[in-house]
Amino acid sequence: MEKMIYIKPSQKDWPIFHMKSPVKIKNLRGSNVDAFNQELENDIRDSGDRLQGATAAKCYMTQWDMHQEYDSFKKLGELVISLAKTVPLANATNQNGDPRQYDYEVADSWGLIYEKGQFTKSHQHWPHTWSFTYCVKGCDSCAPLVFDDGLGDGDSGQLFLVSPNVGQVILWPAWLYHSVPEQECEHERIMAVGNLTVDWEKSVIPVTEHKLTQPPKGENN
Repeated sequence: MEKMIYIKPSQKDWPIFHMKSPVKIKNLRGSNVDAFNQELENDIRDSGDRLQGATAAKCYMTQWDMHQEYDSFKKLGELVISLAKTVPLANATNQNGDPRQYDYEVADSWGLIYEKGQFTKSHQHWPHTWSFTYCVKGCDSCAPLVFDDGLGDGDSGQLFLVSPNVGQVILWPAWLYHSVPEQECEHERIMAVGNLTVDWEKSVIPVTEHKLTQPPKGENN
């Protein structure tokens, strides 16, 4: 009788481990940044509080398809994609040994407005590839974005905090756990957020579409 082969689910916690991963921080530049931020803020307010605290974000949260409904979010997604393409998660090559460039698309995007006392619980955005947040409004005393996976210096597992800065883009691997502590400032902290996934149609030919290598002449198998 053939024996069953399986993996027994574990009831124990996973072992704690620390892996340094890239967290990229950049600022938008140009004469139209202020107007762009105002457009984003207007669109976030226009969308309304659709989720009403039903997710990890315990604050005002819009719908998840803002890039499909608003030009401001579409433009932000394009800017973030251009940044993500400069920070590859892995070095890959095509069949000729040349570097392969992966392209991305916005999977979802939304807006958040934090008022005093509001926060976001620790969570992550797997199975997406990259996650990003853009500071529309706030100050460096507003609640920071906190990475809970021990990305601080050394192996102590200390938290890695990024304070808000208007015009600031933060890009990180989507599987990293992150959170936002309570907003302590009296003014609002407004963020535009989203996830990127690989656009396979633009990046590589699917395995099922690869043509088989033809056998040498005179051989049929």
